[in-house]
Parts: sequence; C-alpha cells; structure tokens
Amino acid sequence: MNRRSFLLNTGLSLLGTSQLSKWIKHLDFDANALEEMKITKIETVRFNPDLQVDGRGIQWMWVRLHTDSGLIGTGETYPFNEASEAAIKDLQWHSWAGKLLGRNPLEIEQTWERIFRQNAFHVFGGAEMRALSAINLAQWDILGQAAGMPVYQMLGGSLDKSIRVYNTYTNARNINGWTLENDMEKIATFLVEQGIPAIKFCPFDGVGNRNKGEYISRREIDTCLDWIRRIQDTVGDQLDIGCEFHSLWNLPSAMRIAEALEPFNILFLEDILLQDNMQAYASLAQHTSIPLVISERLATRFDFREMLESKAGSIAMYDLTWCGGISEGKKISDMANTYYVPTMMHTAGGPILWYASLHLAAAITNLFFVESVYPNWKNRYPYFFSNVPTVDQGFAKPPDLPGLGLQLREGLFESDDVIVTTIGEL
Repeated sequence: MNRRSFLLNTGLSLLGTSQLSKWIKHLDFDANALEEMKITKIETVRFNPDLQVDGRGIQWMWVRLHTDSGLIGTGETYPFNEASEAAIKDLQWHSWAGKLLGRNPLEIEQTWERIFRQNAFHVFGGAEMRALSAINLAQWDILGQAAGMPVYQMLGGSLDKSIRVYNTYTNARNINGWTLENDMEKIATFLVEQGIPAIKFCPFDGVGNRNKGEYISRREIDTCLDWIRRIQDTVGDQLDIGCEFHSLWNLPSAMRIAEALEPFNILFLEDILLQDNMQAYASLAQHTSIPLVISERLATRFDFREMLESKAGSIAMYDLTWCGGISEGKKISDMANTYYVPTMMHTAGGPILWYASLHLAAAITNLFFVESVYPNWKNRYPYFFSNVPTVDQGFAKPPDLPGLGLQLREGLFESDDVIVTTIGEL
C-alpha cells in the first residue's frame, strides 16, 4: 500500500476530514512548488503561567513556521523561554544571515549553517542554540508534510526499529504520587510490570547539593547506596539502574562515588562532572568500568568531537531541542558510531521533543536508549496532542504520519492556555 492509499484508507479515523484533505493535497506538490515554497510567518507559542497539567507548570515553548503552501511546521525548545523567544526575534530582524521570512523552509542544511555561523561569530550557545534547535525541528516537520512521509522515513529509518526506553524518576516526575524515599520498592515493581528495562534516578544529588559537590564521606556514600540496594533487593536484575548526577561533583569525589558503585553493576553514570573539561572525564573513565554518559548539555557535533577524540565518555547523549535539532542529532550519532560509541536521547522536556526523538531513534544504528518519563507521555503530553506515542513493554514508536505526526488536541489553540506571538510576517 502506498502512502496515498494509506492516508485514504486510514486518514479519516486518524485526522478527520478537514485535516485529511490537507494532507492529500500536499502529496501532489510538484518540484517547482517545493523549490518556490516560502516561510510567510514565524510564531512562538507559550502557555498560560497558571496552567498546571498533572500538577506541574509548562516549561517549554513552540516555534511555528507558516508557509505560502499552507503547511505549518512546529518545533520546540525549553526552558528560559523569554530568552529563546528574544533570540528568534534577533535572528529575524537584526541578523541578515539568520532571516527566515521569505526563505524556503526545505533548505534545512543551509538554514542551519547560516544561523549557526552568525551565532558562533558572537559566541554560540544558550538561547541562540535553543532557538536554532526549535527552528530545525519545525523545518523537518514541514519537509515530511510536503513529501507526505514521516520524518523517520525521510531520515532512512524504519518503523520496525526497536526503540528501547528507560524511565527517569524524580519526586517531581512521579507515578501515583510515589516518592523515591518512601516508595522505591513500589516504583521498581511497577516499572518491571510495565516491561520497562531500566530506571534512571539521582541517589547522590541530595548530598551533592548539600556539600556543593566538594566532598562526600564514606557514611554519605553508604546512605546513597541504600537506594540502589532497595531496588536490587526488590526486583533483582530485572531493572537496570542508571545514575544521574547533574554535574554536581569535583573529580576526586566523582572517582570515590564511581568506585563505590562498581559492585552494583550500574548501567551508566550520567553527567557526574561539568561538561567543560573532557580531560577530567578521560581521567574518570580510566578509573571506572562503568560507562560514562556525556551530555545533553553539549551542543553540535563540534562539542561532541572533543568528547569522542579524548575518549572521555562511553555513551553520547543529546537533547534535540538543545543540540541543534534533528539535523545535528543525526550527525552526532553518525560521528559517534565511527567510534563504536552508542547514542542516548534526553527527553525530559516537552511533547514535541518526545516525538522528534523517536523519529530520529528509528533512523540511527547506534541507539542505546531513549529517555522516557512515564507521567509525561501518560498524563501530561495528551493534554496537548491526541496521538502521543506510548511505551509498550519497554519500547516506543514514532507516529507513522507525515512530518513529525503531531495531532493537536481539538480546541487547544482556541483556549486560554495558549499564548501565540507573531515574530514576523510577510
């Protein structure tokens, strides 16, 4: 069955009549129409500060690129949304190289390079890189819609790819109100019952925040290790354990912690040091057999090049709404693959990050895990989208729909929850 037949046969149930006709129309774009397509309006979408979904506020922002073809691409980034919105305004109105209005949204590589070089000339990173990441996601969304193909397929991926996820657990992102301190056994049992093979949490953060990462005692280490023991005593080896450290520690403390964790067969240690000194990470890597994960705080392939060349980490982890978008995430993964280094994806942000990460995960060949947060995809994201990808027995799939496959919840943009700002319009 070709994609036109697929949409005709199944689209009514998936999209509704009005949306279906839009998709079918765009399957008939000719080459000239694609070459001449232009961005006609740029919007940011933020959310009512009082909006609470599943007990938490909304930290992400969307970027929408409108085109003269009628297609709209949507990207995302987070947090510090005022700064990211200001960066998009600067791109359009103050930088000749970064202008988007009137440009063809399908010129993805040229757009990325043009904006990156302009930003790098004035020190790249931060809000500018978050803005570029959101723009890139929106462009890929448009490209897939114009072609009538899902982004994973545009990248050469497969819907049959097994996308393995672990679950990140914090007391702010909890299941049934369970806390790590009081309900570790319930949490571990629940995840195993769901078929999720691994958990990531932060057993050393309390001490790290209290001691400013300067020192950890033997007694403090043993207290933190009790969290690990409780999981393994409850479910044995049915649940692998990854530890997140939020870059709190100095090198001697990190070495001491890693040594204490060796007997527990830990899956990985994530961001135990700040990401700005790869030689320090290389020293830690020589000190422990536990794989080191570095880091969603790195942006672009240029940052990851240093990590790979210095043998500082065993796993490359990036966030598509921070690192430069889908284009850059694919390049980072491919580059890491030449070192036989696997890839992980950080997805603790908004729903479009979750969609985009699954599309890219379906297309790379060195996937280790994609992060998932059970309360996000189960409870929070469905407030915004009607077809949120779920996790089934530890695996997830992207939607098999054009572009990123985003299906907005009916009435969302007519509600008071959404704040739309026009950045520029032709």
